[in-house]
Amino acid sequence: MTRNMHHKITCQAQVLTPFSAGEQQESWQDIAVVWAEIIVKSADLTTSARQSHIAAIYRVRVRYQDKLLTTRNILWREQAYRVTRLLNSDNHKRILEFEMVEDHP
Repeated sequence: MTRNMHHKITCQAQVLTPFSAGEQQESWQDIAVVWAEIIVKSADLTTSARQSHIAAIYRVRVRYQDKLLTTRNILWREQAYRVTRLLNSDNHKRILEFEMVEDHP
């Protein structure tokens, strides 16, 4: 089950810090560094500002930890990825799955 978890990733949670006039600033806090299995699920073509970009959608499998449920961002290979779905695939709290896409500013 965990034989293919050979990618080291950093799971991050979103932190909103209030500052002037009720506005909030977004930042990321590291939750954990874990080993994961990462599988390319599909690729999606998006267009913004007249530029086309192919964004791969990845499925990420990690060993279950309660603290990882707040993961909204993943760092992998020096790149940030946005978590789009969180799945508890086996309901026995052994494996946790995420779907992620490359996060472009």
